[in-house]
Order: sequence, then structure tokens, then C-alpha cells
Amino acid sequence: MDERYPIGDTESVSVAVLRHDAGEGYRGWSVAVGLRGGEATVHVPGHYPGVLAGRLRAADVRFVVGARLGRDEYLDLTALVRDGQESLALSSSARSPVRVTVEVPREELNALARLLDRAQQLIEELRQGLGLVPDSVPDAF
Repeated sequence: MDERYPIGDTESVSVAVLRHDAGEGYRGWSVAVGLRGGEATVHVPGHYPGVLAGRLRAADVRFVVGARLGRDEYLDLTALVRDGQESLALSSSARSPVRVTVEVPREELNALARLLDRAQQLIEELRQGLGLVPDSVPDAF
């Protein structure tokens, strides 16, 4: 049961929640951050989009060109400038079988962080299952 839940877009990237047949809990979920042109996509596990959102906000505040602004087992965050345009490179870690980098313009970091927060919220809601949905609609409707 692979399912895709589009969350939203910035000018350069799209965010989607993916549901997998990988088991229960967060193992069954991931989030894709991909360039809108489809050239590159990084995937992070279902527990991680909220963490990444916070790291993007912190990277924007501490932005220094050429600096590594974050590194963990999933992504490296590096501040870049090309042709006068500041961006943040989200690169898969060295543990990944294939290194992939998605560059996000600095002015889109907060918008991307909001999308990642929404992705985390959706994962949390869907992990709860359908137990909260009534089996029938009340007669008043």
C-alpha cells in the first residue's frame, strides 16, 4: 500500500508524505522534498520532517556562505552562493547509497519549514488511524 499525500510547493521544491508497507509506527512513513523540475529528491523518515523544519529555520538565522549549518544521520545542510543567489543545500548523508542534493533558495527556507511542519502534522494524524472516524453519520445530517 504505497500512498502519496502532496503537502505543497515553494517556487523550487515540492513536499509530499509517502506511506509505505514498511510496518507500523514511523517506519511506514517518509517525506519527499523534491525539486519541482524532478531533477532530484531527498527522502527523510516519518519522524524527521518536524526536526528538519527547525533546522531550516536555524540555518536561515545563522546563514554564513560556505558553512555547514547542520549534519546528522539523514542530511547535511550547507550554505551556498551561486551567481549572487544564496541557497541551502540539503544533501543526503554519506551513509546513503547515492548522494543527492536539493538546493533551496534562502528566501524559501521558512516556507519549506512550514510545509515540513504540515507534513509532520499529517503523519501524526494518519498514524492515529481511522479509529476516530464514526462508522455512520448522525441522523441530524
